[in-house]
Amino acid sequence: MKRRSFDGIAGESTEEKFGSLGIVPGEKEDIRELRSLSKSYGFEAVLYFEKDLAETSTYEADLTTYADDPEDCRPFVLVTSFIKFASESDPSFLGRLEEFPLYVTVLSVGEREVGGKKLPYVKCLMPFLDEIDFDKEPEGTYLS
Repeated sequence: MKRRSFDGIAGESTEEKFGSLGIVPGEKEDIRELRSLSKSYGFEAVLYFEKDLAETSTYEADLTTYADDPEDCRPFVLVTSFIKFASESDPSFLGRLEEFPLYVTVLSVGEREVGGKKLPYVKCLMPFLDEIDFDKEPEGTYLS
């Protein structure tokens, strides 16, 4: 997978650049697509598990608050880490995502400073079990 520059994406602002990738607050996005795009363009795709925290805090503040906690013990995790953790504990996880894609809600996009450079991120919320339609027909395959 060839690495591309986030700065090279069409758009003047971070929001416009994410919009050019089809990542828009309020919309749903397949976590496999987020993983692929985040690897390609070098941004962080962050998945929150607690709705109240996700809606009332900032990613930057949460990184500070949970800095001493291992990533897998935080109420948020990078999408790449989530997929890795889930695949390690259930080898059939990726195969099931082919049949039943997992869509997360995009809450916001932004940038944070890391080592004097701006690092773009997208903040997403994991659906709750009562929001997932397990009876829905599979949507086919996804290629990353």
